[in-house]
Amino acid sequence: MRPFVSLIPRARAVALVALATVAADCARPVLYYPTPESAGAHSAPRAASRPEPSAPTEAGAPAAPHDESAAADMEYLEERHLLVPVAGADMSKVDDSFYADRDGGARTHHALDILAPRGTPILSADDGKILRMSNSTLGGICMYTVDPEGRIVYYYAHMDHYNDAMTPGRAIAKGDTLGYVGTTGNAPKDTPHLHFQIMRWAPDGKYWNGEPIDPFELLGGVPHRGMAGRE
Repeated sequence: MRPFVSLIPRARAVALVALATVAADCARPVLYYPTPESAGAHSAPRAASRPEPSAPTEAGAPAAPHDESAAADMEYLEERHLLVPVAGADMSKVDDSFYADRDGGARTHHALDILAPRGTPILSADDGKILRMSNSTLGGICMYTVDPEGRIVYYYAHMDHYNDAMTPGRAIAKGDTLGYVGTTGNAPKDTPHLHFQIMRWAPDGKYWNGEPIDPFELLGGVPHRGMAGRE
């Protein structure tokens, strides 16, 4: 079992360079909640942003090619029965934007965008531990967490604000409220959503740059015919 890594202080200068290729514009599917009330959202005190100039931004391209352990990690994730990380989200109305083009085709999204009204609770998809909470130009107010075995990293971005109870290093349970949906970072200001990414823990310990895994079917997504950006 791989031990939890404590916030990895060595990832300072290299983090900004390694993650310079992250999501520019997220996809804009139809907003499927008519009002915040219908999603069960509630207002909460706004937590102060936590600027960390040297913190990692959004996760970038795969750091390692697929190998035999990739299949094992997928089986492991299926057994974990991940929770949809946005309260009240209907996965039948969410597109699989994992393979969608970004920056005019210069890169691939490698994440899901789940739209919801501003202030909708963002829920932990799995048990585990908070690795890092940061505020970056691209991801805005964001959070990295890791599963109990240290194999899988979860990335939540564009939060409006954190749940005040969350702190780096805190143990979390599936369904805990991590923060609230927003448009911080480079998210379109009229399209509040959660940018959600799953990555395998990188062999070099750079958890923000692990190999991405498509979370769509793991969350119960329903494939749509003619899905834009799918390869």
